[in-house]
Amino acid sequence: MRLTTNTEKTRSFDVPGEDCGWHTALYYFAEHIRSLSHGRINHKVLYSYIGTNGHYINHDNPTIRKRTAAVLSRLIHSRRYVEDFRTSYEKNPRAFDEAAQLLCAELCEGAGCDAGEAVDYFRGALWEDVERGLQNEREDGRAELNPDRIANEMHSLFAWCDELPATHGKEQLIVLASSYFHLMTFGYLDERLVLELADETPLVVPNADEGRPCLQENRACLIKYASDEKGAMANWWTLTADRPFVIGRYTDCDVIEVNPYVSRSHCRIVGKDGVWLLEDRGSRHGSRVLRDACVVYDSARDGRQPFELAFGDRIVLAGVAHYWFGALLEGNRAARR
Repeated sequence: MRLTTNTEKTRSFDVPGEDCGWHTALYYFAEHIRSLSHGRINHKVLYSYIGTNGHYINHDNPTIRKRTAAVLSRLIHSRRYVEDFRTSYEKNPRAFDEAAQLLCAELCEGAGCDAGEAVDYFRGALWEDVERGLQNEREDGRAELNPDRIANEMHSLFAWCDELPATHGKEQLIVLASSYFHLMTFGYLDERLVLELADETPLVVPNADEGRPCLQENRACLIKYASDEKGAMANWWTLTADRPFVIGRYTDCDVIEVNPYVSRSHCRIVGKDGVWLLEDRGSRHGSRVLRDACVVYDSARDGRQPFELAFGDRIVLAGVAHYWFGALLEGNRAARR
């Protein structure tokens, strides 16, 4: 049978004037499943597959059933479903797989959906709205969601579906459904699945001279990370060996810090004969260098003598200002270690 849903006519899942936080990823997922199953699998049935209080859906007491339905109706419109699903997963690590099997059985056997067409739908219209719902949740305060990671992992999952023959439709559908549950709950796919989806590392490394940018001699780069959002780049600078690079609160410093715990002339980076040195200039709260998550230099502990930097080091000033020190490739591109 051909899958026909509300979204083919008009996007009826969105109501004008509603707050975007109302449209969670679970809300979109539940609405698509309800439409896909022609009403057989509504949000209450879907929740009974995986929610911590799902058994109350079919309670003998009609008052409890009614109250549970009201609670679930609000739950799918808020980020509180995340905590509930995580609790289910902690109690039973196979909760998502078991829920996916129940969902797919009801779709294919109960609602009469074709597994192959359902897979295409999960990769198309359903994903577009779930992705939008995750973005709504991120804007509503769910800061751990990383859109780039989500897009990359789902792209790999969909590519895996392309490689399987059409006869494996139900298998794909179960994996997709379980992956959606994990994605909505944690913001990423199951790491075991991601490892299987990742491309194998080539056995032969290309010639180093073929199409590879070269390191720029006597030049490096310094990247500052914003303190209010982990991993967010605030700014970056090019360092040259012909002049020291100074960080501090003085207006004549190369990087002017505004944090009062950073000293007025805190430290400088000096390049000499291919070696880059960090020199603490007597700062009050010190300078530290982290390498592979270990503190390899602490001016308060090791004194003010120059410390030799390595590409990939993290420099922390007064415990509040964070920098990454790296090589510079041809074309002014920053290089990893």
